[in-house]
Amino acid sequence: MHSGFINLDKFLARHDHFIISTHESPDGDGLGAEIAFNELLHKLGKESYILNSDPLPDKYHFMDIDNEIHVFRNARTIPFGAGPAAVVVLDTNDFQNIGSAYQHLRDIVSEIFIIDHHEGGNDKFESNFIKAEASSASEIVYGLYGYYRQVPSFKAAQAMYTGILFDTGSFRYPKTTPETFRIIANLVELGANPFTIYEHIYENNSLNSFRLKSMVLSTMEVHHDGGLIIMRLTPQMIEETGASFSEGELMINIPLTIEGVIASVLIKQDINGPVKVSMRTKGDYDVAEIAIVNGGGGHKNAAGYKSKLGIEDTHRKALADMEKFFIKS
Repeated sequence: MHSGFINLDKFLARHDHFIISTHESPDGDGLGAEIAFNELLHKLGKESYILNSDPLPDKYHFMDIDNEIHVFRNARTIPFGAGPAAVVVLDTNDFQNIGSAYQHLRDIVSEIFIIDHHEGGNDKFESNFIKAEASSASEIVYGLYGYYRQVPSFKAAQAMYTGILFDTGSFRYPKTTPETFRIIANLVELGANPFTIYEHIYENNSLNSFRLKSMVLSTMEVHHDGGLIIMRLTPQMIEETGASFSEGELMINIPLTIEGVIASVLIKQDINGPVKVSMRTKGDYDVAEIAIVNGGGGHKNAAGYKSKLGIEDTHRKALADMEKFFIKS
């Protein structure tokens, strides 16, 4: 049995009220894991409240059936009064990565528990539930339902299916295992509809999103004889098109559909946000190592970090970091 189950048992026994959060710019896995874990806590007789720093992207509204996901605005948004709060952070191993809510929550937190599947944060493995071999945070939460002998509702099943679908790249990334498909089969039996969920995530983009994608593609640079493509997503593009930052972030995956490309890098910045680097690779090229050195994290073939530099300097540094994959022996 994974030690995370025992760690979570002890954590839940110490508290009755929980704030649930995920990383800024929430994606399908972070959101799906939140909704499912929130339901699980309620089934266990606990009181919980989902609080994120950034709004729910339009394409994921179908998951939030009961309008459970709240967006942090100011200190008044924080539930349970001003008393100490137990916080569960999903889909990131760094509490600070939850975004603007962190500045307010950090002063009232009585204890933090992490449920995550990314590499890095090894110092947190012993006291949290971090399972780096899992396909997604949603897959871990599914295992918690079994451990606590609870059956997910349709809402939770749909949320976890969405999370697993998104974080496995539609079941094609390396961490997709036979167990992943067994879980997916059960979620479908519980009502999750594969066609409907896929349509919401990948076939429901706005025209503004299409315009944003064309602008990001126009920044494409090809390096290392076609082995690496690097692109940019800037605040100016978001303002000009009216599209959301989260829609532009998905552009990172497009270059990997091109023959011969083994690495894709996206230098991105939301309006009034920090500069970030997303990296994707094929095969035995570990970008998690690069992300961890720069204060971030992720998976072997999909990782990222926040940069302390401007866009131009970050662009140059990212190219230099990726160069090691193309040095010929």
